[in-house]
Amino acid sequence: MSVDMTKQTSHATTSNSSTHSFVGRLTLYFVLIGVMASGLIYLMMIFMLQWVEDEVSLNNLRDSAPYVIKQFRKGTPEPLVLPPNITAFHSTHFIPSKYGQLQNYPLGFNGEINEDVNELFLYRSEFVLNGRMTQLYITMPAENIELNRDQWNGISTFIIVFTIGLILLFSFAIFKLFRRLIAPINQLSMQLGQNKPPKEFTVSHSAAKEFGILTDSLNNYRQQNETLMKQEQAFARYASHELRTPLSIVLGSAKLLAQKPDADFQLRQRERITRAAQDMQNTVEALLNIVKQEKSANANPPRLLAEQEIKHVLETTISQAQQQGIEVIIDWHDAPIVQPNSAVIKMLLTNLLNNAINASCEDLAEGEASWIKLSIFEHQIMIEDNGQGLSDSEKGNQASELVGHGLGLVIIETLCQRYNWQFSLKANQPKGCVATLSLPKLTV
Repeated sequence: MSVDMTKQTSHATTSNSSTHSFVGRLTLYFVLIGVMASGLIYLMMIFMLQWVEDEVSLNNLRDSAPYVIKQFRKGTPEPLVLPPNITAFHSTHFIPSKYGQLQNYPLGFNGEINEDVNELFLYRSEFVLNGRMTQLYITMPAENIELNRDQWNGISTFIIVFTIGLILLFSFAIFKLFRRLIAPINQLSMQLGQNKPPKEFTVSHSAAKEFGILTDSLNNYRQQNETLMKQEQAFARYASHELRTPLSIVLGSAKLLAQKPDADFQLRQRERITRAAQDMQNTVEALLNIVKQEKSANANPPRLLAEQEIKHVLETTISQAQQQGIEVIIDWHDAPIVQPNSAVIKMLLTNLLNNAINASCEDLAEGEASWIKLSIFEHQIMIEDNGQGLSDSEKGNQASELVGHGLGLVIIETLCQRYNWQFSLKANQPKGCVATLSLPKLTV
């Protein structure tokens, strides 16, 4: 039975649609909304045109009533015709039969009458003629003043074409606008989805300002991740080196113990094994202070750092320096208050001393000797040397980036961050380096 070892990438729960389909759906939604809005506008415009058309005719009838009454009182015979198509009556005998029974409509009626195929506008009132109340009928045939079918079709066609043109124009504008908004997201998505992402994420210059901020943040986070990865790799190399050296001593001494039965020789080898094992234990304890989740700085109460402790933790390193002809000077001014335990103190100072030892100069002037000076103050620890100093590429860089000057600087920076110490490394005058550990103000 075969086992599928293919790694599947897990994604956040999202829909299956892409940004392209998203833009298409938005455009489609806008078109549908535009069609519905256009239909409502079309119906309202037709209704308003018909209403206005009727209102104009009815107003003409009502406004013509005073003139008609005046003419009838002057003796003008009926029917009275007013150009272009208004006809007035004051008796039912002269009303055409096709108009129906107009006297059945109430006084004050002003509206349109639909009698079969005849459409008529009627205004009914009354006035005093020859001393008695007389009825008044003012009519206007609708077919002479209303728009015909062809005219209505032309108006409808114009409204429909105009609204469709607006919908197409706005749809194009919406599509281009959303494409411009979505384009930077598509660009970033394509760059993130590549098997080999680019060195720097980019978006077009026409993108909105927020997309530029997002791109800069992605590039910044990526740079931070790369820096952390390099630091982790350097830290792993350093840790393996720190543990490999005492382990080699243990293995070599164990082999030598089996070769020589001499008591003094075996005692020396056992002492070497004990020191190497203690070094390994101190290294492991210091590493645990870095990798454990809780803050170890709060687990250790502040204490005074004694001069005897400094000499004890640096005993082996000082011996190595002396064997290489390097003088180590301990200048004790005051006892600082620290939180790290002895293992962490040893790792910090040992790495700084080892860096100074490795950077010692071989081509010194005649009569000049290599030296390393360790100065202890109340709130500061300084290590000076007259070695090779910093290279041009290392000047001005951060301590965490000075891996070439010593892998121990990586762990020094990490431990200093853990305990709120400040670490700096600069060139010494006239040559060499000065490493400074600035300690926070604590009380016992």
